Amino acid sequence: MDMKQRALEMLQRLESEIAANQLVLPSVPEVVVRVRALVESEDCSVEKLEREVARDAAIAARLVKVANSSIMRRGVPVSSLRQAILLLGFKLVCSMVTQLALLQTMSRGGGEPGRLRGFVEGGVHVSARCRMLAGSFAHLDAELAALGGLLHDIGKLPLREFLQRQPNLSRLERLRFELMLHPLVGAMLLRHWNMPDELVQMARWRESVLRETSNPLPDYVDIVIAASLLHYGTEKGRYARYAGVAVPALRKCQTVAGSLDTEQDEQGRAELVQAMLSD
Repeated sequence: MDMKQRALEMLQRLESEIAANQLVLPSVPEVVVRVRALVESEDCSVEKLEREVARDAAIAARLVKVANSSIMRRGVPVSSLRQAILLLGFKLVCSMVTQLALLQTMSRGGGEPGRLRGFVEGGVHVSARCRMLAGSFAHLDAELAALGGLLHDIGKLPLREFLQRQPNLSRLERLRFELMLHPLVGAMLLRHWNMPDELVQMARWRESVLRETSNPLPDYVDIVIAASLLHYGTEKGRYARYAGVAVPALRKCQTVAGSLDTEQDEQGRAELVQAMLSD
């Protein structure tokens, strides 16, 4: 049996375990549910949103740090949660709370500490690049793209737990199955969380690097592919085989992508990443 057939069999086994509640998919953090419901309601106010976010002290503190990053601050120093909400606005606060809460979920994943840290940091870096890329195109929502960037590898969380329990798999086989299956499992998890279809598609097709569409403008999948290549690079590692290859997603984002490595942009991304990962 070749690797593709074994991977399909492994996916079917994983789906069976989920159906039998032997593998429980993580839930959306409660703070995300509460903040989303409030922001979408007609009687949302700064005071109500402040009270809701403040119920999670860690997220509230990180949100203030995020608001103080140069990308978000716009020259206005922020010293309180209320100021952060006033500066960012309800929609952006909701997006950042969602990202910060899911970041906590990602950070609690099992497995080797070094790989988990790389997984979390990779998500934050790709998210920052997705935000900057999508922000240059009027037809895309930068915050939706940023959330998709954060969650681009989310399928690895339940998949790693599942693969660790499979007998007679070598470490190399686990890594291969993870690479082959995590986009499918990520899409499955995001559907379970009732996330927008754009995010499901970003997770599902994020490894289809040579994916081509008829639209000359990038879609959300193009954004996460371009952001991943820009962050991880093609000199070595997972994307080395694409060195020198004309990648459609990069071509569509070419003008923007070429300007993303300026010193100012790099500093802005670094500040935002540090704020999101801070204790």
